[in-house]
Amino acid sequence: MGLFFQAQAALAQSGGNTLRVAYFSNDVPSIDPLSPAFDPDSYAVVTQIFDSLVFLDLDGKIRPGLATGWRRTSDTSWEFTLRKGVQFHNGERFDGRAVKFTYDFALDPENQAGNAWILSSIASVELTPDDPFKVIIHTHFPDGMFLNRFSMFGSICPPDYFRKVGRKGFAAHPVGTGPYRFSRWHHGRFIELERNHSYWDESIPRIERVRFEILPQDQWLDAFLEGRVDFVPNLAGNQTTRLMKESRGNATILKRLVLSGYWVLIRNEGPLADLRVRKALNYSLNKEALVRFADYGNAKALASLGKQGEFGANPDLSPYPYEPETARRLLAEAAVATPLTLTAIVADIALPVAKIMRHDFAHVGINLKLQVAPRAEWAQQVVGHKILHGHPPDYDLAINLVDNPIHNLAFHAGLFLHSPSPWALLVDPEFDARYEEALQTVQSDLHQARLEELDRYIHENALMVFTTQRVITAAVRKGVVIPQFSLNGHVDYLVLSTARMSQ
Repeated sequence: MGLFFQAQAALAQSGGNTLRVAYFSNDVPSIDPLSPAFDPDSYAVVTQIFDSLVFLDLDGKIRPGLATGWRRTSDTSWEFTLRKGVQFHNGERFDGRAVKFTYDFALDPENQAGNAWILSSIASVELTPDDPFKVIIHTHFPDGMFLNRFSMFGSICPPDYFRKVGRKGFAAHPVGTGPYRFSRWHHGRFIELERNHSYWDESIPRIERVRFEILPQDQWLDAFLEGRVDFVPNLAGNQTTRLMKESRGNATILKRLVLSGYWVLIRNEGPLADLRVRKALNYSLNKEALVRFADYGNAKALASLGKQGEFGANPDLSPYPYEPETARRLLAEAAVATPLTLTAIVADIALPVAKIMRHDFAHVGINLKLQVAPRAEWAQQVVGHKILHGHPPDYDLAINLVDNPIHNLAFHAGLFLHSPSPWALLVDPEFDARYEEALQTVQSDLHQARLEELDRYIHENALMVFTTQRVITAAVRKGVVIPQFSLNGHVDYLVLSTARMSQ
């Protein structure tokens, strides 16, 4: 209790100017949106420094960003009207040149940009000679989630500054148009941003500095109780009792069922090429134990890839029941010699889920070997490996906690399962064809129907091990106001830029 009073005094003394966030368990690979490294967690920083043409608000509605208007001019062309009077943090003017430079660079295969897959439907960006504040973006195909792609992952970069400092210089000191400017990065300790007082939306941001503290996950709660951080967006469910007891009313908890889940990606080679084996994995997993012991009730069992509240999720599917005997029978039918040994790389934040999986799998004759890595390192070993080498790493399973910033099931379906994706361990031509058909449907009702069919295919073919959808639990210090957590489950743009100090 004394620690909290000391923390409140320190906060008042500093003028409440800095929001300290415990979000990274180790150093991130990059906060440059054009980097070959693709680490979704890093976008908690990227979306404060950079803007995109549009963004999704906290409930998933598309809002104007650097574009004030847009219209589809054909099945494969969109015209955007750009916001005037916006400057990058270095004073460079924002206009159509910046849009074209950014997307041309990201989509050039030689640059190996980590966000290239997400923007891959873009064929070209066309400038309009008589108006520097209009651009036309052409796509390779009709794209049902075209506008959603830009939120978070479509960060616009300054062409003149980038060319001047080069790729390394830009990565060391990124410059965007966002609500916060890059200040400093003490590698392994913190990343600090400072308020952009010239931001085009005068209502935000409301806090002078945001500082991302880099701490091992098992130290986050202690750091909060000791007054070293103000906001813990991913608090473990079993820590809320201790938090409320020791804070004595000086902390609040935010909760929301979000588009986030523990994802178990499968490399469908060897025994896992057999549908019976993949189904056996799902029948052997006790999802109620996951809900109860991994997130202490702060979760909902998943039937497939689709999540409650997500566009395209199939509401008619039921989770695989916990039937160890069925799992053993399927393994026997597949003539799998047990014990079957499988290897999994696990992000540290998903370790409780992986341990329960290992326990349950052992009862049906599956030995799951776990290699645990911090989330940024996980991204390098899985996603970075495929980007750099052109093939997935040599793991049977890859396990992580990932949210959906795009709100459309096609995003996770493509990210996790579409064979060209840098995340995918899977190669399934039938899935690829179904996914591409659903994605290339622009009529909203038909797009949704085809995504629901795709969700059923994923379920019936056990293309993943299905676990749980998460209820986010966040700790917020008294005196700090976080108006709402985003439905997408990510700490992005509005979660931090709308934060304020109440005292």
